[in-house]
Amino acid sequence: MYEFKTNIISKQDFLKLNEDDIIFITNPGRMGDEDGTTFIIKKDNELIVYRVNGWMYSTKEERESKDYISLEDASKQFPKWMETWNNWNDENYKEKYIYLYMGFGNGLSVDYSMYKDFKSYLDEEIDKYLEQYNDEEKEDYKFSAIFNVWDKALIKMSKDKNLIIK
Repeated sequence: MYEFKTNIISKQDFLKLNEDDIIFITNPGRMGDEDGTTFIIKKDNELIVYRVNGWMYSTKEERESKDYISLEDASKQFPKWMETWNNWNDENYKEKYIYLYMGFGNGLSVDYSMYKDFKSYLDEEIDKYLEQYNDEEKEDYKFSAIFNVWDKALIKMSKDKNLIIK
């Protein structure tokens, strides 16, 4: 799914996370990534990538497990993310994250401290991705382009900024 490895996190460790350390977090949507969230924590020069799954396609047994991390758990642990998600279309909303709509309900919240650097890499990758479409189609695919290339942009930015993706 991504160009980098994602780590699984236990519920116990998840509940110890500080949202202020999160620099990227995805919102599930109706297509593409409807089953969970990927979030990235920055510690010094390391970017630690985590994945939480099972929000859409888990079994009852999985949901009843003590290690299951629900959307409700994520909402409580990351209230700034939920606030951003709830205000995704308010252009005046400016808190911890900027929200990038990725089509079909999917979204990417990027910490403002990283956004300026990240945006130039993202724009470059979006432009490359959209080259496959004619001018009329480009407008239709601009949001899904973010979904398809944000990880590539992050990898390029990380290499240039000497950040290690773990």
